[in-house]
Amino acid sequence: MAFYSDNNVKTRIIDPRIYVPGRRATFELDASEAAYLPNLRLAVLGGTSNPAHSYSRLVGCAALIRSIRLLDGKQELCALNEAQFYRGFQQQNKANSSAESVASNLNCTGIGLSVNGTNGKIARIAKTASTDTPANVANTDTSLIDLKEMLPFLAAMTHLPTALFTNLRLEIEMDDNILSQVLVVNNVLLNTVRPVLIVDVLENPKVVNKLNKGLGAVQWAEVEHDQFVIPQSAADGATAADQGIVQEVNVKLNGFNNKILDRLLIVKEISDPLKEIDTNAVQGYGKWSSQGCYKQTIQYRVNGSNILPRNGIVGNNERLAYVVDTYGECANYPGSNIYGMDTSDVMDAGRQYRAQLDYIGIFVGQYIQDLQIEYSRTGLHDTDTKRATTSALIAHCYGEVRKSFQLTGNGMYNIGYVQQ
Repeated sequence: MAFYSDNNVKTRIIDPRIYVPGRRATFELDASEAAYLPNLRLAVLGGTSNPAHSYSRLVGCAALIRSIRLLDGKQELCALNEAQFYRGFQQQNKANSSAESVASNLNCTGIGLSVNGTNGKIARIAKTASTDTPANVANTDTSLIDLKEMLPFLAAMTHLPTALFTNLRLEIEMDDNILSQVLVVNNVLLNTVRPVLIVDVLENPKVVNKLNKGLGAVQWAEVEHDQFVIPQSAADGATAADQGIVQEVNVKLNGFNNKILDRLLIVKEISDPLKEIDTNAVQGYGKWSSQGCYKQTIQYRVNGSNILPRNGIVGNNERLAYVVDTYGECANYPGSNIYGMDTSDVMDAGRQYRAQLDYIGIFVGQYIQDLQIEYSRTGLHDTDTKRATTSALIAHCYGEVRKSFQLTGNGMYNIGYVQQ
């Protein structure tokens, strides 16, 4: 933009108006500025621990963000709930090289793998960000998050004029619970550091007035959350009675009713996060991963009609193909979506990462009056502590629904769901 070359833009660093360590942070954007550019960045998100440890390998420091929302007074402009699981998907929804070289450094994750030149196995070779001790807080690694990725309303707007948005604020609900696996161990407390918000402001009212003339109707894809439960099998795979038993789950989701639903992502959380722990160490990507199951099938029924041919999605790589076709390239690895596949011969700590990136994604593109999901998996008798194909799972559903911003005159606006 030309803004940056003619001194019309100034960068400000905003401290939280309210900050309760590990619980919440609220940032208020000063209405005395003429306008804000929408490229808000959340910085210095992280913490310290004693001893030092790496952050979540999948989510990084964003494992601290349970929910985030942007408001103008009482009007919610955009929000993301159950943000950690969706953010985990976003971190691996990149080319491996980009995840390894760029995103993992900005977000303090361990996504992005290379080949270990010593043993020829796939491994995380690049440095992984970590905390430092409270005495060395200046040296602890923290993340820098482009909030357009979490709040798509920002990506749709050219600017945020304060004459229109008179009381902008950003609210973050934080989660530093030791069971939330923000770190790669579950027996060390994390002490969060105070995050800051980096904003670019337009000071020249003439520039803002010119931009305001082009401000009209805007649409974006709001990410909304719903969920359903996949119950535990009778014996949770502990006995031969579960071997080969097909478990079917038919659910109706109401969270997307009366909205146009485009992309729909399902992330399968194991309901007992302790099953991702071995001697206080988080296994692989931990609780924020999406669990693979044996012989899964899924069909979507929208407004009374199946949207997939025949039996729906039935194969491991068919699921992955749908995700890539719908969302783009993913930084996967051998066995990332296949239940029970031990890749220790080709990947360092391969058993830890078995079937931990098994997402389900599809494009719907319809106005929803009735949405049903038919899901099935097959049980196995298994002696491992974690038995995802028979354990209780929580299926988090993240749907992109069309919303719009519309000026109504007299310095007022309306935000609502697109109906056609």
